[in-house]
Formats: sequence, C-alpha cells, structure tokens
Amino acid sequence: MRKNSFLTVFLLLLSLMAMPLLVWEVAAAEPTAEKAVPFQYRPHGKLDPFKPFIKKEAPGQKKADLKFLSPLQRYSVEQLKLIGIMATEDQNRKRAIVQDPKGKSYILMKGTPVGQNNGRVAEILDDQVVVEERTIEDSRKGKVKTKRIIMDLHRVEREGKL
Repeated sequence: MRKNSFLTVFLLLLSLMAMPLLVWEVAAAEPTAEKAVPFQYRPHGKLDPFKPFIKKEAPGQKKADLKFLSPLQRYSVEQLKLIGIMATEDQNRKRAIVQDPKGKSYILMKGTPVGQNNGRVAEILDDQVVVEERTIEDSRKGKVKTKRIIMDLHRVEREGKL
C-alpha cells in the first residue's frame, strides 16, 4: 500500500512539473492575431543619446573648482607679482618668474594658464608679461571678449605709491 501511494504522489508531482512546459509549447504554437503597433519614441524624461558626456565650457563661462586648479589659477593676475624675466639667445624661449601673495615663486612661459578667469600668458617681453583672459560677452551669439592684462617688471610709481 505504501509503495502504491508513493508511486501515485511521484506521478502526480511529475505531471504537475511537466504541465507548464506543455502549456508554454501550446501557447508558442498558436499564431497571434494581434495587429503590430508601430513604435513611437517618446524622448520626454530620457537622456539625449547624441549629447556628449563631457561638457565643454566656453572660456570664462564659470570658475572651476579650486581643487583642480594649478596654484597660479587660484589667484587673480593682479595678485601675482612679476619679479624677474629670463632670456636666452633664442627669444622664443623667454621665461618669467612671478610670486604669489604667500611668497612662493613660479616660472611662466608662453601659454601657461594664469588667473581665475581662464587667462593664459600671451607674450613675454623684456620688462613685462602680457596675459589674455577670454570671457563670453554674449552667450547666445557666442561672442568672446579678450582682456589683456600687462604685468610690469618694475612697477611705475604713481603719486608716491607703488
């Protein structure tokens, strides 16, 4: 009697396990009578797949995080003091030495980023350094305004003050 009931339970379980497979095969074999709905893409709330991941900012658009700036970019150009200019026989290899408000010195060459407004060293002359800062004048039209700042080696006395 025990063997008979065990066999019955085993066959019952086996049939229950096989039933979803049979139903799935029958459902897959039946043709679907639904109409194909054309696909419509709705971009609302989704990311633009063609927009670049890295956003390039125009010069002077906003100040960057101080953690990622060089020491020369943490101060404005007016805070830096030009203390010397080095020249070699080749005039294109001039270097300038500037000092920050804390007294630390840095060497500048043409193209070095300087100042908080995305400035770059444009030119190193015999007694001055020219820094160009670019800022956006009109964001809609993309007009860029260039401001030239001149750092003199020997500050000119004006009205008895340096």
